[in-house]
Amino acid sequence: MSPALPPLPSEPFTAWFTARLRRRLAWALAACLALPWAGSEFAKQFVQPGLHNDAARAALLIDYIAIGTALFGLSMVLTWLVGAWVTAVMKGPTHLGDAFPPGSHRPSPRDDEQQQRR
Repeated sequence: MSPALPPLPSEPFTAWFTARLRRRLAWALAACLALPWAGSEFAKQFVQPGLHNDAARAALLIDYIAIGTALFGLSMVLTWLVGAWVTAVMKGPTHLGDAFPPGSHRPSPRDDEQQQRR
């Protein structure tokens, strides 16, 4: 099964932007834009001219709240992407080293503790 999004060419600047991250970004952007809009449309159903003193003004206020919520969500997605980029920069490029031969003892921090006790 092929992924929905084709992989980008591996370049040092864009190598961190993996297909998994792009899928999550697409879902996050859709949620940031669709959920406030759907919530505002639902809330505007309860603002009716006969039941509210100034229905047009209340509907406009709901729209402003939805726009603010969407912008806040987009800023959080941007912050998340900056964090992902910083993490990728701090980790650096991946280097594939030689694996331990099968059957050999793989060193662990516990080995260092045991060496110090002796």
